[in-house]
Amino acid sequence: MQFTPHLRRRASYALILVVVALFSYLVASCDRGKVSAPIATEDSLVKVQNAKELHVGYFIFEPTIMEDRQSGALKGVFVDLVESIGKALDAKVVYHKIDLANFAAGLQSRQYDLCIGATFATPQRATAVVFTSPIFYAGYTGVVKKGEADKYKTWQDMDRKGLRVAVKQGSAIDDFVRENFKQAEIVRLTGPDLTLPLAAVSANQADVGLMNQVTVLTYLREHPELDEALRSAPVAPTYFSWSVRPGDTRWLQFINTCIDYYTNTGDLYRWESKYGVPLMHVQQKLTFPEMSYPEYWKQRQVR
Repeated sequence: MQFTPHLRRRASYALILVVVALFSYLVASCDRGKVSAPIATEDSLVKVQNAKELHVGYFIFEPTIMEDRQSGALKGVFVDLVESIGKALDAKVVYHKIDLANFAAGLQSRQYDLCIGATFATPQRATAVVFTSPIFYAGYTGVVKKGEADKYKTWQDMDRKGLRVAVKQGSAIDDFVRENFKQAEIVRLTGPDLTLPLAAVSANQADVGLMNQVTVLTYLREHPELDEALRSAPVAPTYFSWSVRPGDTRWLQFINTCIDYYTNTGDLYRWESKYGVPLMHVQQKLTFPEMSYPEYWKQRQVR
């Protein structure tokens, strides 16, 4: 069969189109492969085990984390707890002092592997970090001048014109006040010290200072000029926990296992007793059902 010049040109064009289409398909396939390829990342548990260092963010919160006034050394319930975890991992604990307002950013930027600052788990914070199992529970109360506590039995008693209410910016009580207080003048304070709203009352910069119950209790020990308000009606009670970065699932499971272990062995309560501040826990009564091991109960009846 003879190909005319016209047919030869059409065949050449068709061949060129086939080659271009095949090339485009191969390029697209490569691009799809690049997009869908998983990014390999080392989880924190492996990182800590390999580096032999456990980096933690913290802020001062008595009795969980405190600084010795003379040496500057850290101590407290959470320090004892994380040091035990570090020992179990054969890793040195490296501390990074942070502020409650930016603890999530430090986790996300991998400045540390775990935040051990006692943090209220709230829906807003849960969008940026993942919280561990509850370690203990508390609500928010406040401090006022001596003899004025009876004026503020509920938070509604504090929301009135002319009253200055101090809170720490970025705290859970700051979120509560922003949503619920309509009339009081809100004094928002920044800085790593959780006692700032309480100190504002001592310095006559505020009429009421709101902070979690534990911080209020420890502050009142050294400030007899103040009383606790809302003692019988704490605001926004919830649990304190630690936090890790989102997606760090294996690390979260490990930390939760450690918290459960040191709670169940009684070590957590022993560390609390060292510092003399009671912390609220959910009481879980352990039972040994008779039907689970009948031979044991028969032996006891014989004796």
